[in-house]
Amino acid sequence: MPDAEPVKKIISGLPDEPGVYLMKDGAGSIVYIGKAASIRKRVSSYFRERGLDIKTRVLVTAIRDIEYIITDSEVEALILESSLIKKHRPKFNIQKKDDKRYPYIAVTLEEDYPRVIYTRAVKNDGTRYFGPYTDAKAAKNTVSLINSIFKLKLCVRDLPLKKNERPCVNFQINRCSGVCRGAMSSEEYRSIIENAVAFLEGRVEPVVKNLQNMMKRFASRREYEKASEIRDMIFDIQKISETQKVHVPIGADQDYIGVSKFGNEGIIILFEFRGGVLLGRKISIFDNAEYADPEEIISAFILNYYATDDIPQRIVAERLIPDRAVLQTYLTEKSKRKVVISAAETPDDRGIIRLIHKNIDVIAAERYAERETRNTALGLEELRSVLGLNDVPRSMECFDISNLQGSDAVASMVSFRDGRPDKKGYRRYRIRGYDSADDPGMIHEAVARRIQHLVNDSLDLPDLIIIDGGKGQLSRALEAARNFTGDVRVISIAKRLEEIYYDPERDPLALPKSSPALKIIQNMRDEAHRFAIAYHRKLRERKTTGSALDGISISAGTKKLLLERFRSIGRIREAGLEDLRSIPGIGEKTARTIYKFFH
Repeated sequence: MPDAEPVKKIISGLPDEPGVYLMKDGAGSIVYIGKAASIRKRVSSYFRERGLDIKTRVLVTAIRDIEYIITDSEVEALILESSLIKKHRPKFNIQKKDDKRYPYIAVTLEEDYPRVIYTRAVKNDGTRYFGPYTDAKAAKNTVSLINSIFKLKLCVRDLPLKKNERPCVNFQINRCSGVCRGAMSSEEYRSIIENAVAFLEGRVEPVVKNLQNMMKRFASRREYEKASEIRDMIFDIQKISETQKVHVPIGADQDYIGVSKFGNEGIIILFEFRGGVLLGRKISIFDNAEYADPEEIISAFILNYYATDDIPQRIVAERLIPDRAVLQTYLTEKSKRKVVISAAETPDDRGIIRLIHKNIDVIAAERYAERETRNTALGLEELRSVLGLNDVPRSMECFDISNLQGSDAVASMVSFRDGRPDKKGYRRYRIRGYDSADDPGMIHEAVARRIQHLVNDSLDLPDLIIIDGGKGQLSRALEAARNFTGDVRVISIAKRLEEIYYDPERDPLALPKSSPALKIIQNMRDEAHRFAIAYHRKLRERKTTGSALDGISISAGTKKLLLERFRSIGRIREAGLEDLRSIPGIGEKTARTIYKFFH
């Protein structure tokens, strides 16, 4: 935490006014930006000695200076905070992530003759964006549908065409209205684009009315060909809206927002209802969300999202957000109609929020599965590079030993293919050659037995063998491997410093903690350890159970009955004579025999 006196001086100089505060570290970099109705009171709350969350405790240790900007109102502070966060991107503020993985539908309004296109690149150039969409195919189909219905310009040629320049093939196959030929004026085309945008926003009824008015105007001017084209647009829109809408009993225009955190990211999904019709879902990803409250993420999303998108009459968040009053005022002023932000109140509301969370879970699973696949591929390539292998190691096996001062020693071998567990290839070995603790020797035995089996049966050798241990274990594993073949590469990982030994005569490799290759090796080591421990525990329990009951002259069936009833030797020992007699299949004589043995 900063020294007490400098902090007190900073806080005492802050105004009791609404505005924005900018917290800086010792290097003068902005680490956090916040807003408040009273800058002094809000900043003072960061330096309480009790009740601070983890994020705030970490933040205040970095603060060395605080600047502020006074505003006329809390709403102005809200807007200023958002723009400053986008500009400076402080490391303690949650920020919307520019995720190029998801596609958008773009309307190129900056062009003289705008187009509706599919894109993954979002630029600040006057283009109107719809999305992001989680289903690329659906986004492409929607673009195709819009262009088909409204017969929009598809080519990128400059208009008007040069002399003797022919229209593109889209006009010839009736996919374009022919603005390049002057079949439609720039103003008429703009009107069609406005209706296409309204259709993308889900405002179907106004679109139909606008097009009907256009059709009547063309007909009154005896421009029957244009009128018939508009008529076809109306027919297509009505047909699509009848067959594709999903109605739910929730009333007027409403958006529903749910959020879940996954590590350092927050995933938000918005369900958009217009006129009681579910039009689709929108997804946003936020960084620096690890220590952020869900309410804070939702507030940041609302301010960011409704800066450009149309604002409904009601916004339903999964929980009540602290900035609700300020955001309501801001959105009401922006949309020129009353906007209400509420928590999920009714069974319908809560049902929709549950559905949103189902969608979030699916998207998170897809997102992190893809990330895991990408990191695994990077890790395998890094392994190839740092170990000097000819190819990426697709088949790998890892060995570990588990024993208790040498007793009941076992070895485990786990198999990974393409960086993922291949459980069909897992093997367990009871160590035969050692009665006392000798991990290197036991590794020698396990590796020798494995490779001998593969060589004898003419099976493929793994591309890489990994040993849990240091230089001693690696030496013995190499010795075992070379007795049968020289074609397999062996390395080991020492747990204390997580160093990689690849040659007993050389210094180990120290890969960075963030290394994808190290992550793969650690995953294999941990899985081999888990598998060995589980087998060792099973043998010990079997030995303990067997030794206690084997001293009683009763049948194997009676032993089974006792274990099924009491579950452990301790409970059998505590059982009374009446408890033993009550077990079906155990008679008076056998019950007395068991009871006398333990008492």
